[in-house]
Amino acid sequence: MSDNANIDQTEQETVSTGEAKPEKHRSPLRTAAEIAFVVLAAALSIVVFIYRDKIGSVSGVGYLGLFLLCFLANATVLLPSPSLMIAASAALIMNPVLVALTAAAGSSLGELVGYACGQVGQDLSPKFKKLLDSMTKKIHKDVLIVFILALLPLPLFDIVGIYSGGTKMNLLKFYAACFIGKFLKILVYTHTYDLLNLGTSLLPGIGR
Repeated sequence: MSDNANIDQTEQETVSTGEAKPEKHRSPLRTAAEIAFVVLAAALSIVVFIYRDKIGSVSGVGYLGLFLLCFLANATVLLPSPSLMIAASAALIMNPVLVALTAAAGSSLGELVGYACGQVGQDLSPKFKKLLDSMTKKIHKDVLIVFILALLPLPLFDIVGIYSGGTKMNLLKFYAACFIGKFLKILVYTHTYDLLNLGTSLLPGIGR
């Protein structure tokens, strides 16, 4: 009887041990680094937002400068960026298709800041993680959603990036969907701006 009792006790301890979930201890250094990243992202967003007019009025910077400006403009989090204005201005003196490609590449890279903030927020805040888990159950085809929202002229696309990072969406899929959507959107903007400029220049001749 005593042997059987010992066996039952051992089995119960094994089951209870298997069910117990050890708490994950986060490294204080990692937590501090994540908090510092969020603070820096917020500071960058505020600086870019304050100087958005000066950033948007820059022209003649070349394709590399255009890439960097669009990256910087879209590195803001939860604040509107002047990347479309930058691309439209650059298209007046550069090839509109190459401008759209360059601006889309830089803008999509800048959106990775919001993506990273989503990952950090998911690690730092259990409530944020719970919210993302509940949203994930209702949202399907996230790559298609990223593409559609990147295609639309939405001022706060960062919410999409934060959600994608928080749900740990594949980084390459996020960037590709974001890039294609932004490329098509910027291409329309650059050609529309060019056509309006052409139409304006032709109006005096029509009136004569």
